[in-house]
Amino acid sequence: MDGMKYNMAEEIKVFRSWASPFALRIVWALKLKGVEFDTIYEDLTNKSPLLLQYNPIHKKSSVNHLLFWNTSTRHGSENPLLPEDPHQKANARFWAKFGDDKVFSEWSSPFALRIIWALKLKGVEFDTVHEDITNKSPLLLQYNPIHKKVPVLVHDGKVICESLVILEYIDETWKQNPLLPEDPHQKANARFWAKFGDDKVSSSIWLGVLLKEGKEQEKGVSATLEYLKYLEEEIRGKKFFGGETIGLADLALGWLTYYLDIFEEILGLKLIDQEKLPSMAAWKQEFANAPIIRENWPDRDKLLNMKYNMAEEVKVFSEWSSPFALRIIWALKLKGVEFDTVHEDITNKSPLLLQYNPIHKKVPVLVHDGKVICESLVILEYIDETWKQNPLLPEDPHQKANARFWAKFGDDKVMQSIGGGVLLKEGKEQEEGFAASMENLKYLEEEIRGKKFFGGETIGLADIALGWLAYYLDIVEEIVGLKLIDQEKFPSLAAWKQEFANAPIIRENWPDRDKLQNKSQIAVYKSTEL
Repeated sequence: MDGMKYNMAEEIKVFRSWASPFALRIVWALKLKGVEFDTIYEDLTNKSPLLLQYNPIHKKSSVNHLLFWNTSTRHGSENPLLPEDPHQKANARFWAKFGDDKVFSEWSSPFALRIIWALKLKGVEFDTVHEDITNKSPLLLQYNPIHKKVPVLVHDGKVICESLVILEYIDETWKQNPLLPEDPHQKANARFWAKFGDDKVSSSIWLGVLLKEGKEQEKGVSATLEYLKYLEEEIRGKKFFGGETIGLADLALGWLTYYLDIFEEILGLKLIDQEKLPSMAAWKQEFANAPIIRENWPDRDKLLNMKYNMAEEVKVFSEWSSPFALRIIWALKLKGVEFDTVHEDITNKSPLLLQYNPIHKKVPVLVHDGKVICESLVILEYIDETWKQNPLLPEDPHQKANARFWAKFGDDKVMQSIGGGVLLKEGKEQEEGFAASMENLKYLEEEIRGKKFFGGETIGLADIALGWLAYYLDIVEEIVGLKLIDQEKFPSLAAWKQEFANAPIIRENWPDRDKLQNKSQIAVYKSTEL
């Protein structure tokens, strides 16, 4: 009789979806406990009012995981699932959570949004790892070391990258609500339009219209309208590209139904017009209003506030071996600012470089929305004042002045003594240059002592200005056969050199070492000929 008390005293219900591995955990646990319960099966594409009432935040059938009972009695004593020891309990909870399916996303990414839509259409539960693209997590860089971007899907420890690849993986793994048809030709057709969307439509709108002005933008609009005509022909007479239900091509092109309105508002243009492209306009409306799509759009106002970053033109005129140009690339990447690089041949400078920098006629040059900025230290401050994220200079006026001092000291003293006094000299002149360099490095050693970076805990203006020492100096030392930054003489500077060189954004953008060494040796040879 005692064994019947739970069944008599309480009502226990489990809200679950038939395919959910999360809800299955609850079923297993209750059965292990010998507890009787009722199951309420949910259709995750059409959730019941009761599920939404009980779980208004996640709106899912299992958060840890939706189990309902009407008494306060818990079944903790028989067949315990967790140990008594708090540390062992915490460890068990950690590994339970670690095993869940995860999507690495970024709130504004249309590519990551595809994956969220697909999983929700399939009724698959998952955790979202929200990434800051200006400061990517070590886990994202580990999981996607090639592209270093979202989305990434982690399923049972398996890592899948690239949104179209992930979509097909999802469709092959979870068979419900298929995204691709069975027929091979129809399947190939869906893949074609998904890829066409990325290669042609997306590129022409983002790169040809949004990031251009004047005549170039007109060309971009013309190309985009041509591509949209092809989509108009394909969607004509159909509800979705996938037929009667949302499919792979719809998900790939779905960003058009929301983001495009924002772009059109920013630019004052109309690309998908009801009269010119009636079938595309109808599809756009149909897709955008599908419940799972509509519920997962990013915040419109936040997207509109990004317009200055999205619509601006940022170009860096650079030369592959220039440590001065490298500073600008580092700074923009640290800020998370996208830019185009114009690669200059310093032996045959482009008319545009000479036009933009008629005084010095050298790199780097930054062009931002038609405004031209020259001289690397000037450009660094412009970048810091224009893009506020990840500041390069501190707020405090004295600390700011100090950072500027060391950046200028690096150019006027350290670089001159090493480049002009050691690398390009011989005999007595080189000895004098070496002595001057060592004296200058002593000052840097004193300044960096007790700090991770000259900027404190993060890379700042002075670090970027002096950063060439962390890579180029090794080549100089190898060529001249001298050691300048020695672990014993300059332990703090040696530690900084290592720390700076291994920071991901710095390490990923060094020039080719062999080419750099060869160029430096040629420069030495030419200087000794004179």
